[in-house]
Amino acid sequence: MMIVEDKIVIQASQELVWQVTIDVGSWPLWSPGMEKIVRKDSGDFKAGSSALIKQKLLPETRWVVTELTPNKCFSWQTKVLGIKMVATHTLIPCNSGATSILRIEILGWIPVIWPVIKKLIARALKEENWGLKNYCESL
Repeated sequence: MMIVEDKIVIQASQELVWQVTIDVGSWPLWSPGMEKIVRKDSGDFKAGSSALIKQKLLPETRWVVTELTPNKCFSWQTKVLGIKMVATHTLIPCNSGATSILRIEILGWIPVIWPVIKKLIARALKEENWGLKNYCESL
């Protein structure tokens, strides 16, 4: 298993950051790596919810929520070309707002090309966290 993680402090309430985070259809507004996201269900974002996501340099994939703790974290997963990816979005309260932790776990034949894609994934997580920070702090 390969893991990449990024953390950032966001000067906005944890509740606001959570609402922005679970509004996955709006991520392309603030996350530069997201081209298009379409929820495949309606109502509350919860375990079992899913979305089709088109990210730069990647094929469109279906992500399914596997775990969700309201106002704290959610995990979802997808499988592409025999590679399973689990992404976790966690918020931790801090004095100045909330700390956003983005983590991706990759399982499969990826070790062969890990040195190359690790940098790309790390950059994508950092861009997503900075986009979330800038967007939430502007509201």
